[in-house]
Amino acid sequence: MFTELLDIKSGNVDTTKGTSLISKGLIEMQFNLFGEDCSENADLGAGEGKVCTKCDTYLPLSKFGIHSGANFLRAECKSCSTQLNKIRKALKKIHGMPPEGYICPICNGDAEHVKGRGNTKNGSWVLDHCHDTDTFRGWLCHKCNRALGGFDDDIDFLKRSIKYIEDHIKRTFLV
Repeated sequence: MFTELLDIKSGNVDTTKGTSLISKGLIEMQFNLFGEDCSENADLGAGEGKVCTKCDTYLPLSKFGIHSGANFLRAECKSCSTQLNKIRKALKKIHGMPPEGYICPICNGDAEHVKGRGNTKNGSWVLDHCHDTDTFRGWLCHKCNRALGGFDDDIDFLKRSIKYIEDHIKRTFLV
């Protein structure tokens, strides 16, 4: 259960279970976003849950890992996260890493340009794949991969975003 990891009094997560420290306030903030009662006396996580964005299943909070580099729970459950990691590992084994001098096809950034832009400990390039077919699409810098992920690979969504920015430029600069 998630509450086993959380020390309500100190507001910290038990690091003996391999998790990182999380402030009680940040956990409460996340619960508040979902309309949960997070008063000072609330038993954070007891009987609480959320829907996994991958398997679309309502699960207890204990089934979700803590997002690395952040102070909130991951969007996908631990089971789905494990499956996604297996897929990425298999695709990396097949496709290797991009060649030296590779340039991100979205931002036109090369490895030097990409460094420091949220790259992971595994290198500057992120394996991009289709989540519907589990097929390799290519290598992107971390920032571009996250941007595409935020649009859920929805072409109409991307087109509307482009139109939104173009409309702003037209209004602002009367082009």
